[in-house]
Amino acid sequence: MKMKKFFILFVLFSVILNSVFALSSGARVSLITQLPGDELYAYFGHTAIRIKDDSLGIDKVYNYGTFDFNTPNFYTKFIRGDLDYCLSIDDFYYFVYFSEQTKRKIYEQVLDLTPKEKEKIYQLLEEYYNSEQRYYRYDFLQNNCATKIKDVLELATNKRIDFEKSGFHGKTFRQLLKPYVEKDYWINFGINLGMGLVPDQKASPSDYMFLPDYLYLFFKASDLVLEENVIVDAYPNNSSNIFSYLSPWLILLIITLLTVFNKTRKFTYFLVCVVFGLTGIFLLALGLYSLHPAIGNNLNIIWTLPAFLGIILKNKYREYFKFCYAILIIIISLNWFWFPQELSLTFIPWFIMIIFVMLINTDFKVLKIFPKS
Repeated sequence: MKMKKFFILFVLFSVILNSVFALSSGARVSLITQLPGDELYAYFGHTAIRIKDDSLGIDKVYNYGTFDFNTPNFYTKFIRGDLDYCLSIDDFYYFVYFSEQTKRKIYEQVLDLTPKEKEKIYQLLEEYYNSEQRYYRYDFLQNNCATKIKDVLELATNKRIDFEKSGFHGKTFRQLLKPYVEKDYWINFGINLGMGLVPDQKASPSDYMFLPDYLYLFFKASDLVLEENVIVDAYPNNSSNIFSYLSPWLILLIITLLTVFNKTRKFTYFLVCVVFGLTGIFLLALGLYSLHPAIGNNLNIIWTLPAFLGIILKNKYREYFKFCYAILIIIISLNWFWFPQELSLTFIPWFIMIIFVMLINTDFKVLKIFPKS
């Protein structure tokens, strides 16, 4: 008798559970692509999934790009790379309203899926949201809002949607990021300075999907889209800050002029050594401290960290340091295209500055490069 009751309860529970997840035949599953914005966090766009079922009154957006600012030690965890991101669920109209406020264009691609695949996507997202799988360790290149959506779609369709067949190939992660960061010199410089060797690996066809635009382009080139709609047609204002007007070439010109004059020559030498020396120490510490794979093994330490020696070395060794440091930068410049880590063109003004400041401050007589008169 007890077994019979248990069996009945089990059947009822299964029916209730299935009814919670069951979508109607008219349900639509869409890929939502939000184009890049003008804030740094929005530079690379955003991806989400929309599930709409009018008969059940469902219109939800599943978003893997969420984190909690109230997390203890938020900024420390963010820099270190052990901050958990999570899956969130938003009402579609709220998502649209937020995009309108931030002037972010949204594309919707209604996917051509079987009823079983739609149901599986809905089940997976709901189960993940209501379990510990809601949280995940963020990795910009391999585990972000776009790659999580890609994984769900592959799993739900039993790899009928195979992103390895995208046809994308031939570029490194750094090269894929280039068009997104070129619009702001200082963002471009900072990102290329901070990234190590990992971003210079060739991206596989599915690796391209770490950028929302490529996930969108994959479906656009496929026969997996029933229809495409523009939900929000807007573009962000080109916002600017004080750094946007600060040209590196202007800084180079000022430093060059100050270096020419005897009274300010030593000042510019120590200024260059302090700035780049501290930068090298920061990159070294960040590489040792951070868990972000993209930041480790950063060869930019080779040309920034030596500047620290220009501060701590005694006078009799400084002349050798200045000359050797300038030669080091020249060697790196001559091997630009063979350097294991791709060097950014944003480094050029700083390389010129270091070479000029070091050589003009070098006493070649002390080095005995020129004979005494």
